[in-house]
Amino acid sequence: MAGIQGNLGIVQDVRLIDGYIPVDLEEKTEAQWDPTMLINEIFSDVRPCPDYAKVSLDDLLQGDSKTEVPMSGFIEKLPSNADKPTLLKSWKKRFVRCQNCNLFYYEDNKSSRPLGIIKLASAKVALSADHTFRVTERETGTLYTFRCATQTFASDWVQAIKKEMERVEVEDVCQNSLATIILDIGSSSCRAGFVYEDAYPAVCFPTVMAYDRVTKNKDEAIYGKEALMPSVREVSVLRYPLRPSLQVKKFAVNANEIIGLIKHAFKLLGVKPSGYKLVLTLPQCVHDDEKLELLSALFEDLNCPAVYLSEQAIMALYSYHMTTGVVVDIGDRMDIVPIVDGVILETGVTRFPYGGRAVNEAMTRILAAEGYQLFSEVQQYVVKYIKERASYIADDAADQQAKCDKEPASHTETVDCRRFRMPNGILSVKVMESRFKACEGFFDPNVFGYDNIGIHHLVEKAIKSAALDNRKELGRNILLSGGSTQTKGLPKRLQAEVTALMPAGAGIQVHAHEDRHYAAFKGAAILASLEMFDSVCIWHTDWQECDQAERPSLMQRWQ
Repeated sequence: MAGIQGNLGIVQDVRLIDGYIPVDLEEKTEAQWDPTMLINEIFSDVRPCPDYAKVSLDDLLQGDSKTEVPMSGFIEKLPSNADKPTLLKSWKKRFVRCQNCNLFYYEDNKSSRPLGIIKLASAKVALSADHTFRVTERETGTLYTFRCATQTFASDWVQAIKKEMERVEVEDVCQNSLATIILDIGSSSCRAGFVYEDAYPAVCFPTVMAYDRVTKNKDEAIYGKEALMPSVREVSVLRYPLRPSLQVKKFAVNANEIIGLIKHAFKLLGVKPSGYKLVLTLPQCVHDDEKLELLSALFEDLNCPAVYLSEQAIMALYSYHMTTGVVVDIGDRMDIVPIVDGVILETGVTRFPYGGRAVNEAMTRILAAEGYQLFSEVQQYVVKYIKERASYIADDAADQQAKCDKEPASHTETVDCRRFRMPNGILSVKVMESRFKACEGFFDPNVFGYDNIGIHHLVEKAIKSAALDNRKELGRNILLSGGSTQTKGLPKRLQAEVTALMPAGAGIQVHAHEDRHYAAFKGAAILASLEMFDSVCIWHTDWQECDQAERPSLMQRWQ
């Protein structure tokens, strides 16, 4: 049997790699290693999106140009939901087109892109005696008020709108609704895709960026898996924009780095951000000033038509079709969030800057003791791959350790790494006690090196933070979210541990749906599919029509 001597000892079955020993396997160092195949494997859980879910603003305008325009011209318009002019909300002259069961309004007749779109399907149109008419959208309830030069002109507009509504059937209008894109940004990975029935991410990539080591210019940073290429790593500094600091508990985001991730996601989707409504989820609620900075960039730089921003825990709750529950969200970090009727109970919230990454680090230490040196940032993706395929949570860690010591062979799993052409001759990794010992840190944080209580105690705290009337429902709705909650054995162990802490008859139930690693994405898709969704978005026109002082009040729609 062929073998090579590497820093891990004899590695066998080398011939199974394309039938020969690759020369570059022995020669390449970790710095020269291309992890593309590994990264593609880790972030491969995506599905193509159906074409009907990709209707963009450009599609609407192109389709719109092929049909006859029943009415167009310059008229005056008040800001959305304003019935009468005020000092701050006055009339503004707009160029308006009624076409394809939509009312498009522009800055002027030379503008190629509209400031906004009013859906006329089942809308209410009312003519007033003061040369004005009002249009109220059915889905959002948004009021739009227009003023014409004469009463006759106003009457003509109302008649044209009603005729257009009669001409276009509802089925056709549904094909001409502006599509929504979800961008779920986690500390480990970013997921992006379109909203449709049973929506699923179309792209997934690591939340990492690389910027030049000398110039330190982040404006030219490279994002996603391209940042991990050896030619980029050689001259760059790797940064993980949403990775929480272990020293600072406050969560903060850099708006420019988030925008860089958003641009990269749109690039991978192959569409322009100016053509779609955007739902953006982040690991936890960010400060209002940071939200405003993000909105400014999304509207003014990327020209997004509409934006909705939410915390991932709320969206994860929706993925279970619930409004009350304790969300146990574990990705690279860990958030335990009790929610009652869609409102977060802040006194019961626990957020730790460790989670799946701490499992990686614990597994790295144990593997090092077994002879596997996997310490670099890129090699940590190897550990992640091993963890996702071999790790589990034992029902009883001490009992499992005793069994492992007694019969190590029966508790060992070999993870095949041959197709990744890893440096230093690593073809496979044998995982023994690290399979369950690293994950035990969720229940015994001393394994991670932290003097904290385990997640079962944190869930107990979250349940007891609610009023007595709500505790039973919270206990029955413990909802798992995030990639690290897919660890085998976690739902069963968590239910047993929390049940032991709570009074008899509490009816503790841990829920873990199959797609819980994408729970926030799935929940966002459910929200975006609701008729009321447009009314809770902040629209580009709303942003433009508000002055600087009024813009923070727009975010109340998200509450």
